[in-house]
Amino acid sequence: MAKRVTKASFLMMLGLWFLFFSYACAVERGEELTISQILQIKYLSHPVWSPDGEKIAFIWDDGGVKDIWVISLSDGKLTKISHSRGQIGRPVWSPDGRELIYFQERVLYAWRDLQQESAPVIGAPDGISPDFVISPDGSSLVFSKDGDIWLFHLEDMRSRQLTSGDRADGSPRFSPDGTKVAFVSSASPEPVYEVPVELTGTKLAFVHFKSYPSDVGIVSTSGGRPVWVARSEQSEFAPAWSPDSKMLAIERRTEDCKHREIWVKDLVGGDERLVYQESTDKWILETGRWLNDRWDEGLFWSPDNSAIGFISDRDGWVHLYTVTPDGEKLSQLTSGEYEISSPAWSPDGSQIAFTSNQGSLIERNIWVVPAPGGEAQKMTSMRGTNMNPLWSPDGNSIAYLHSGPYAVLDLWVTPLASSEQPRQLTNAMPPSISKEALTPPEFLYYESVDGLQIPAFLFKPKGFDEKKKYPAIVWVHGDGILQNRYGWHPSKHYGIYYAFHQYLLHKGYVVLMPDYRGSIGYGREFMLASYMDVGGKDSDDATMGAKYLRSLDFVDPQRIGIWGLSYGGYFTLLSIIRQPDWFRAAVDVAGTTDYVDWYKDPGGWWVQGRMGSPEENPELYYKNAPIHFVEKIETPLLILHGTADFNVPFYGSVRLIDELVKNRKNFELMIYPGEDHYFIWNRTWEDALSRVEKFFDKHLKE
Repeated sequence: MAKRVTKASFLMMLGLWFLFFSYACAVERGEELTISQILQIKYLSHPVWSPDGEKIAFIWDDGGVKDIWVISLSDGKLTKISHSRGQIGRPVWSPDGRELIYFQERVLYAWRDLQQESAPVIGAPDGISPDFVISPDGSSLVFSKDGDIWLFHLEDMRSRQLTSGDRADGSPRFSPDGTKVAFVSSASPEPVYEVPVELTGTKLAFVHFKSYPSDVGIVSTSGGRPVWVARSEQSEFAPAWSPDSKMLAIERRTEDCKHREIWVKDLVGGDERLVYQESTDKWILETGRWLNDRWDEGLFWSPDNSAIGFISDRDGWVHLYTVTPDGEKLSQLTSGEYEISSPAWSPDGSQIAFTSNQGSLIERNIWVVPAPGGEAQKMTSMRGTNMNPLWSPDGNSIAYLHSGPYAVLDLWVTPLASSEQPRQLTNAMPPSISKEALTPPEFLYYESVDGLQIPAFLFKPKGFDEKKKYPAIVWVHGDGILQNRYGWHPSKHYGIYYAFHQYLLHKGYVVLMPDYRGSIGYGREFMLASYMDVGGKDSDDATMGAKYLRSLDFVDPQRIGIWGLSYGGYFTLLSIIRQPDWFRAAVDVAGTTDYVDWYKDPGGWWVQGRMGSPEENPELYYKNAPIHFVEKIETPLLILHGTADFNVPFYGSVRLIDELVKNRKNFELMIYPGEDHYFIWNRTWEDALSRVEKFFDKHLKE
């Protein structure tokens, strides 16, 4: 017998159909967001001008698949020159601009013409590494292979081994005259295999590498024995050639990160000069910068050989300095309560461009300062992040990267001496995501346990109603020395999390993103405030974000969750151990569980500078390690971790899982085989973000 449709049921069906139709239309107009949409966003990196200034090459990461693209400045034409054959290395232009050379899936490729595809470089040696460097005349490449430095001639396809032995040699740099190669060398890292039987049995082993301080050497491109130009008990690194090839600047740093020196080696006269040094009772800022197409450790010469540029926070804020090669004159080119990064000399040496948060600590703009010193000029003004200035070869324009509340990272270019406006060269935001679908954050400060004011971003849900009570989430960034931004984070690692939080706003969540003490952007005192207190008050800063949320009339104090990546995952675990009643759900993404393990693997300046060694400070390492207090966890917990994580080894989560099971705790787990610390593939992100959404919905909405 046929069912009778009542008027009430008909109206209900009509209402449901209308809601579905309205939602479909909203999605079509880009007013709604889906996980699929936010994973369509591409992330740009490694832009580099062609020598003639007519093109810029860059990498676009599309869901873990990286390809090299070239844009023509004259007509804006975009051309993909690689073909998704796997992970890709940075693109390098030949000096004459006729070829773009890159490395993909163990194969060296060259691209020569807009009308032709890239072709493999026939005869290129097997095992050539992605960090190859092209010679100044474009005739050869230098690269590291199996711990040795090799030279490859492009014309006759001959290879020559420049270094050999039982050391690990890398980071090769051609001298500007092309006759020599500087490199960084250390005793070969020793693999240490551990089989923690009480946890894993003999079937599962973990490996880490014991590393040693590095030295700097030089070897002739015509062969011969290497010459050591910097060797000590400390680490020497960042060799930077003077433009005339007669001098080499080198940085030296103590293993505890408390002392830093800059030395200049005169390769003609043989003299060695200490030109700069600084010390601290805490730790020295980890310096470094993007220079054109590669990461440089921090030293850069003026084009006329007269000065060496570097950055330091010696006056309380990260600023730009130069020193003469004889060490007689030290100049501070920027000053004030703001920070700078990514300095780059103009081709003629008259100016230095840099990124700065002057005027807004949560934003970045491009500035230019005269090299002799003087007033800096602001070159960009778009809200958000404008960073990594790249001078055009003629010095008349600067390319840079921009992201903001309504834009992911894109490539822009601005002329220096004309009335022309900055020009957008790429558009990585999918057409399906409209401006109306996105919500800018509100910047604020809240009080931590000791009264310190903690900067944070607050996001209110779409269709916000101040009379409602919303569930809320505290997101804790990782790395320690990182900073949230006004708008999209410029790094893919955190850009995807920013996009996901935009998605959660559509699902009715309030989101708070704090910058706990230790974060960059707010001055040296704020950054160093976690010294010898890692996991102490800096962790409390994040936890107190929940207290701030509980004070808001539109947040339900009984429905607050917390989650974070890496250092943020570490804080998440500490938060639910110390304040279990404040959180209804927690998600740990690759969080550290015990810094005794981290000191051993991967170790290095970060942990030594902040905590010393476990032998020196056993109480500090013990009291702030979540692994020792798992029995206190009552909050439902989701753990996500990749097995190929080199930043926070997967072993830490194995220990955590073991303790959770022993203590009969409520938790969920997803392991991603082969995944990195910062997830690479869209398939991983789709699974992880869907799990996080379901987990928060289950515990904060039901």
